[in-house]
Amino acid sequence: MKNSSPFLYVFLFISTITFSQQTGFLSNIYDYLENPAVFEINQTEGHSLVIPYASSTDALAGNLQRSTGYMSLNGTWKFWYSDVPENFPAGFYESTFNDKGWKTITVPSNWEMQGYGDPLFRNVTTPFRPNPPKVPREYNPTGIYRRAFSIPPSWKDKEIFLRMEKTASASFVWINGKEVGYNEGAQEPAEYNITKYVRPGNNTICVLVFKYSDGYYLEDQDYWRLAGIFDNVSVIARQKIHLFDWYGVTDLDGSYRDATLEIEAVIHNYSGSTADGLTLRAVLYDSNLKEVARFVKENITVAAQGSIKTILTGEVKQPRLWSAEDPYLYHLSFEIIDRNGRVIEASAGRIGFKETEIRNQVFYLNGKPVKLNGINSHMQHPDNGHTMDEETIRKDFTILKQFNINCVRTSHYPPVQRYLELADEYGLYIVDETGDEAHATEYLSSRKEWEAMYRERARKMVLRDRNHPSILFWSAGNESGEGDNICAVIEEGKKYDRTRYWMYGGNAFAHRCEDIIGPRYPNILTLLTRVYNVPPSEDPRPSFLDEYLAVTGNGGGGFDEYWELFNKYPRSMGGAVWDFVSTGITQKIRSLRDESPNNVQANIMGNAKLVQGFKGKAIDLNGHDQWVEVYRHDALEISGQKLTISLMVFPRKLNNSSGTLITKGNWQFGINQVRNDSLRFFITTNRKYSVSITLPAGWENNWHHVCAFYDGQTIYLCVDGKESEKIPVTGNIRNTPFPVNIGRNAEIHGQETSVYLCDALIDEVGIFNEVIPVDALRNPDESLRKKSLLWLSFEEEKTEGSFYSYGIGARTYGAIWPDRRPQPEMWQIKKSGQPVTVTMLSSEEGRVEIINRHLFTNLNRYSTVWSLSEDGDVIQTGELIADVEPLDTAELIIPFRKPSIKPGKEYFLLLSFRLKEKTLWAEPGFEVAWEQFRLPWYVAAETRYDSSSENLKITESAENVIISGNGFEYTFSRQTGQLASIKVNGKDLLESGPLPNFWRAPLANETDEWNFRRSNRKHTAEWAGRFAASEWYATGLDAPVSQLVDFSFVKMKQGVHLFSRLLSLINNGRSAFINDFCYFVYNSGEIAVEHKITPEGDMPAWLPRAGMTMVLGKEYQNVKWFGRGPQENYPDRKTGYKVGVYSSNVSEMYEPYLIPQDYGLRTDNRWLRITAADGTGLEFRGDKLFNFNYYPFSTDNLTKAVYTYQLQPFKGNTLNIDYATSGVGCTALSVFAPYQIMPQVFEFTLHIKPVTGAGNK
Repeated sequence: MKNSSPFLYVFLFISTITFSQQTGFLSNIYDYLENPAVFEINQTEGHSLVIPYASSTDALAGNLQRSTGYMSLNGTWKFWYSDVPENFPAGFYESTFNDKGWKTITVPSNWEMQGYGDPLFRNVTTPFRPNPPKVPREYNPTGIYRRAFSIPPSWKDKEIFLRMEKTASASFVWINGKEVGYNEGAQEPAEYNITKYVRPGNNTICVLVFKYSDGYYLEDQDYWRLAGIFDNVSVIARQKIHLFDWYGVTDLDGSYRDATLEIEAVIHNYSGSTADGLTLRAVLYDSNLKEVARFVKENITVAAQGSIKTILTGEVKQPRLWSAEDPYLYHLSFEIIDRNGRVIEASAGRIGFKETEIRNQVFYLNGKPVKLNGINSHMQHPDNGHTMDEETIRKDFTILKQFNINCVRTSHYPPVQRYLELADEYGLYIVDETGDEAHATEYLSSRKEWEAMYRERARKMVLRDRNHPSILFWSAGNESGEGDNICAVIEEGKKYDRTRYWMYGGNAFAHRCEDIIGPRYPNILTLLTRVYNVPPSEDPRPSFLDEYLAVTGNGGGGFDEYWELFNKYPRSMGGAVWDFVSTGITQKIRSLRDESPNNVQANIMGNAKLVQGFKGKAIDLNGHDQWVEVYRHDALEISGQKLTISLMVFPRKLNNSSGTLITKGNWQFGINQVRNDSLRFFITTNRKYSVSITLPAGWENNWHHVCAFYDGQTIYLCVDGKESEKIPVTGNIRNTPFPVNIGRNAEIHGQETSVYLCDALIDEVGIFNEVIPVDALRNPDESLRKKSLLWLSFEEEKTEGSFYSYGIGARTYGAIWPDRRPQPEMWQIKKSGQPVTVTMLSSEEGRVEIINRHLFTNLNRYSTVWSLSEDGDVIQTGELIADVEPLDTAELIIPFRKPSIKPGKEYFLLLSFRLKEKTLWAEPGFEVAWEQFRLPWYVAAETRYDSSSENLKITESAENVIISGNGFEYTFSRQTGQLASIKVNGKDLLESGPLPNFWRAPLANETDEWNFRRSNRKHTAEWAGRFAASEWYATGLDAPVSQLVDFSFVKMKQGVHLFSRLLSLINNGRSAFINDFCYFVYNSGEIAVEHKITPEGDMPAWLPRAGMTMVLGKEYQNVKWFGRGPQENYPDRKTGYKVGVYSSNVSEMYEPYLIPQDYGLRTDNRWLRITAADGTGLEFRGDKLFNFNYYPFSTDNLTKAVYTYQLQPFKGNTLNIDYATSGVGCTALSVFAPYQIMPQVFEFTLHIKPVTGAGNK
């Protein structure tokens, strides 16, 4: 069935922008870099990559080494780099230029990943103040590439092309010293006809690359901003008469049974004479290269120096249709034959038979309504940047398939060619996205002078990619404005592909020109009221949520809520999670020595380096995401009434941009340069105060001593011994939840930074909580350093391994780690979007309803294995056949036998759907889908305790009450009301606790400004930041003050009863959690802890958690639990994790989120056992289900660390037992209301029992 879109084909033999080159490329590079009308010069039109071979046999084999005209230029090139595009070596493009002194670089690569320049992460903004089409003159990283290559004799009389797949961002090309062409557009191929520039034998290519051009304004994607030649470079020699391009259209009949295959082929004739009597022969083969159909067009005439488009068409009976479930590929060979029957040139390609339609708001593939469990993916690698190799792509696709992800939106640009080829093979639906994102300058979409650039990116993408069956539909770009240029992108794309529809990833609810609407990041109410219940008469377009949940750090809450709607409403095509690969890149951990008594951890960030300084060495910060990160050590959490900051600084030109010298956030204190005018010192007590001093003469490129003071009465600055005015200030310094940074303001310099940071050498940095005389600061000695809270002399650095860096403050998206290990969220993505739904109809009969959500696959493809378990132990199992047709529903009986029910035991039925056969991505037996049911057979067990307390001994002192019995001794503190010690057989298991707990180390979602507006909040404070956790900091939830108001005990017949009432004061004492603890110590050694929490006063809008926390001894490493697992799970993403009995240890439970945060929770627990190697330890049971996490760090450390290398093991292991825990939510939407725990009364009884013996290991 034909798509109703009109068929348009525009062919341009040579795409050449009219532009004067009479004075040469380098006469004024800004005529190119800042001219939106100039974005390609002397390039061929876009097309499918056609590789020439001598025969169709060789072409079908696809071995590039057998090609008659393919040469890779990948490998080692000579390289010259500069931060600015001036001072090129004279004649660098000449073939005779001597480049022996140059360094080398690997092509393909991003030069920042090879040690040149600085990797910068930005989201919305550009790394400089945007002013299109202008680019920064003071900083525009520039690279020159050179290498030799040899033209073989066999290429004589052939047409020779240079093809560069991806180069960021603008590039000029010379061959043998001659100007060839120009390109802008990092993600689209540039191909040049270089026949007249090359010679037989040795040749030289030179490529000049600029990181920033006017085209960069359409490359404002949220990722690492990297430059260079980062995809394949090749030289291709074709016969004078050759197949330039082909386009296959598969048109299925009304029953989707038979097809018409139409092939549009473009033949070029570069010879000087007309070619007539030509024949084009195309042969269709199945996957085993058995011929299926043959298409021949004879008597073709192509004029000299001309081209022709010809169409071959024919019927194909019952082709096997392509889908993600069955990615069946056919092969095509092409031969151009002359009038004498000689094959001039052969080539090959692949094709899949499929058809997409939209009818009444529903998107159909091959007649079936599509549901997409999608994800967005950048081309990202921790070591290679944006360069993608086949091994990495295969790893990604294996993970995607194993986790039921059937769709990838290639955000926000077309992927590398191999990515699409493998998607065709693995079976993944691709949303191929145009490389236009003008996020910082969305108004460009309404500017006519930019339209051609928008169109060109769509045209190149479609012409390159349209033959890939994996491409389900196109995207017109991302967050590039809502103007007419978006319509132009779609219009341009439809000229070259009439078979697919278009979406657009804009920030509006929908765009008038797209065929498929979003919206993005809608809440459930929006979907119900504005999308899924809107009639086709109002809007006939289907809905695909191109971004609907942002998985940042420990996130991914709410998948079930979305998938309930996706499955229910026909208009929904599903959606795509943001996003797939974690943003981290590998960098060295570079440590500095703090010479203060505190030994504060300080680390060099970015590519900053130590150089000759004022005294010895100094840190050299160039303004481009380089700084010194200082850990939030207690000594620097300054809250007194005295402060001295001192440093030596050698400022340079770019320091007038932001000029940050040293800060602790944007409020607590800091010193920064203001333009070329002054220095400013700020501090916050009851409010923010600042004082300034005029910059001295000769400020730039000279050493200066800068110091700032707060003496409890005034604040003032001193530069080179000259004091500023003194501004009256009193009160305690307000401590804020941000670290000290040198050369950066951690609170405001993040992924939206469009200024240069600190461009200076810095030396002799000191911070004091007293006022130090200026003369002492100018001439520091050892005694002064010993007074300091922090003293950095920058004399040496140590390299201590590596870590995954998120740079200046990247949003740490990702569902897999940078090294391609799945993050815990992936199991929920897999479960929520799995293709099988099972509902229990009768637990007594074992009758279930099964919905097969596959479009084309019968469930008999899988082995359906069932098991019945009793408290985690499988007691029955079997296998059955689930013969359920695609998109059909059936009832099945699970043939289990109801066992004799044991009191206190829980029974679960599990159905597991597993592969029968090996696939590209998994072995037989791999589980694709599952469902677990808790059967309603539970009978409570009678709880018995030793009714006698005669063996219990009570020892009292002024400080403690000690209760001892057979092999145990428990100490309760009269001062804190706390259970201070649990000794079993003489060994103390507790380091501290338990205490009431309402805090968790904030998640990345909770320290991100994106969800600030949508987060549920009552309290705000400017000094606490703008993110969900700001309210918790503003109310002091991170550091409640404990106050014991009651403590008593009594020995009873059944045991000893202790009572304590403990206040957890927050909000400067204006609010509190009243904690009533009742401890029952039994003769057996078991402790029952009844804990009642009552909120009092003005509470936060919601709480991270409610429960208790304690610290166990370091040796208690082993963890066993009966609850959900084995992976980390949280209340709003827990259904993807089966209930069972699991074992792990405290190290294995660590989740290395790039920003340290709360992690490792396990929900719905019946019991928990933590033991040492010898099997001794503690067992915990609750009167209700509980959640827990266990980690080898303090919660304070986990809260304050901002990079993984700042996590330091401490005296024990922290155990949090939660009666209720808030969900993890979404970066855009925060935590959904049902998963936010409200301040309320909580009552929970926790049973703690010592365990011993090998059986508990």
